[in-house]
Amino acid sequence: MKKNVLVTVSGIAILGGIAWFGAHHAERVMVDKGIERFKQALGPDVSFTYTRAKPGLLGRSVRFYGLVFRQGPETMTADEAELSKPDTQDSDVTRIHHLSFRNFQLADPAGSLHLATVEMDDLALPTRTEDPAAPTMQSLSIGHVQATGLHGFASALQSDIAADTAVMDNFGANEASHLQARNVSLSTDVAPPRHAHADSIVVDGVALADLYTSLTTGAPYTAHPSSTRDITIDRLSMDGTTPLMRAKRVLSHATHTDATEQEVSSIQELELRPDVPNMGWLPSLGYDHFVGNVVLNDTYTPKTGTLHVETFSIDSANMGRLHINGEFTQAASAPC
Repeated sequence: MKKNVLVTVSGIAILGGIAWFGAHHAERVMVDKGIERFKQALGPDVSFTYTRAKPGLLGRSVRFYGLVFRQGPETMTADEAELSKPDTQDSDVTRIHHLSFRNFQLADPAGSLHLATVEMDDLALPTRTEDPAAPTMQSLSIGHVQATGLHGFASALQSDIAADTAVMDNFGANEASHLQARNVSLSTDVAPPRHAHADSIVVDGVALADLYTSLTTGAPYTAHPSSTRDITIDRLSMDGTTPLMRAKRVLSHATHTDATEQEVSSIQELELRPDVPNMGWLPSLGYDHFVGNVVLNDTYTPKTGTLHVETFSIDSANMGRLHINGEFTQAASAPC
């Protein structure tokens, strides 16, 4: 009896081992084919290498180690990367359900970016035709991304940017995005040097993909018709060689249509120092700095070049009050 049990158990173990090896081999084949299709879809200028790849169940996901990805002038590296495909039978290999990186780095002519960790959902990767001169068929699109330990350099601004955490939704051409970041710093050492910091920044309604394109190509960024933009910044500060500005909170809401552009903005507990441009007159009036609150409510009409100011108020406990309203013609630029 014991002998029969041992034979049965041994047989099950052998069959299980064969089944595992077969499934593992099938997963490996599926991954290799998927990677080849992936590179072909992205175009002839793609280089995609890694030190090791570990397939997931049924080839629906794969974890890469020592990843190096190059496409044209862009280079991306990561110590680890995990990719999973959508659960549907979508044959488009450039669509990714979930993508995560550890120690992610990106470099291209527009600048560089380093992230300690990053996770992205619902990606559509850019694709190109066989003809290098042909336009991009599809631009990068990301449904959701969250990252930690962000540090980057923007060539167009000649500035470093850093943040402890960042969360973004709806990154894509002509898409209104949501961005939330904490402990944000922006620094430039190009004369005059400037160093800005904010405890948190929340931006809604700005097409961040279009803004990125504007920064990298030099093309002007324009707000899309019938759009709404909201910005909230907490504990904002800016310094040069001396302190320049402090603000407890900055709030701004703007609505853009074909006919008008409306804006309501406020700055709470604003501090301005004499080294701020156009503020050098403060010491001559006996003030070493300005402290107060600012509110602006206006409507700009591009067709007539008219700016209607409903309220523009500056309230300072030590310096007094200034309230302005009225119509201003030949306004040079839109407020938002």
